[in-house]
Amino acid sequence: MTGRVLMLEQISTSKSEILDAAAHCFMTLGAESASVDDIAAKLGSTKGRIYHHFPSKGALLAAVQLRAAGFTHRAVEQVIDTSLPAIKSLDKMARSHIYEVLNSLAYHKVILQTYTGGTEVKAMSDVERELQTKVRCGQRQYELLFHSEVARGIAEGSFEARNLKVAVSGLLLILNSPVFWFRPERGASQEFIDTIARDISSMALASLGASPAA
Repeated sequence: MTGRVLMLEQISTSKSEILDAAAHCFMTLGAESASVDDIAAKLGSTKGRIYHHFPSKGALLAAVQLRAAGFTHRAVEQVIDTSLPAIKSLDKMARSHIYEVLNSLAYHKVILQTYTGGTEVKAMSDVERELQTKVRCGQRQYELLFHSEVARGIAEGSFEARNLKVAVSGLLLILNSPVFWFRPERGASQEFIDTIARDISSMALASLGASPAA
């Protein structure tokens, strides 16, 4: 399972700090506008520290995307429970996904920029191309986690029979919806965070045709 190993890769504290700063800068300034100078300023460090770990801004952007996928993959994979009915296991997965998205929001807003055309397509170096390949591999691995549980739920009769690709894509779109509107700077109590996770999970399961009594 090479893709899984990549998703769970451990990184140094220094590299983690760089990625946190980069995610913040890409989120606030835009991935196209943010520069390595901006990221270094956010870090209170030099560009040399960044280039020691990442050969280019493009490689840094891809690494932020890869880490965003790793955060959710790790959180969700830990709660999958095939001893439960699929609808119960999927509810746990959905809530874990939402909690992690809210916890690492800057990273996921950078992913959103990519999906919505917020970043310009440019020629990539070999390093950037390899990282983007890892990003796509990680996304496919992650989707398969949900694919398996949705398929199990259909077989159990908890969900309506439908095209699995369409079902999982719609499910993940709902689960990622807080990226569009959640504003942590306005403050949010744990009670509100729990409400978000519960209600969005409920809406996501309803999109699969889940019975409210299930």
